[in-house]
Amino acid sequence: MTGEEMERAIEFLLQSQANHQVRLDQLTQQIAETNRIVQLQADTQSQFIQIVTSSMEALAASQRRTDERFKKTDERLSRTDEQLSRTDEQLSRTDEQLSRTDEQLSRTDERLDRLAGIVERHIVEGHGDS
Repeated sequence: MTGEEMERAIEFLLQSQANHQVRLDQLTQQIAETNRIVQLQADTQSQFIQIVTSSMEALAASQRRTDERFKKTDERLSRTDEQLSRTDEQLSRTDEQLSRTDEQLSRTDERLDRLAGIVERHIVEGHGDS
């Protein structure tokens, strides 16, 4: 190999080394940018997880309150059903009593009618002048 060929070979190697260094620098920058993006995504994901966790906790607390309200409402409805049953029983007894009272009034009316008839006959037949 002549001196000139040797110089061209060295020049080629130096140029190749420089090209490789530029590419290595570019790759290093790309890796740094990728790492920055990955870190941003990790931070965003952490924030998202915190938001979802707090939302789930709030939802669970709300569900517990709703369940408690339903339980209290069910208890009140149960008491109301019992009261309605008692009221229905009392109304039934009252209806029976009213029926008996109506029957008694009918019999009393019949007796009064008979008494009025007797009094009228007594007056008409002249038993009123003693």
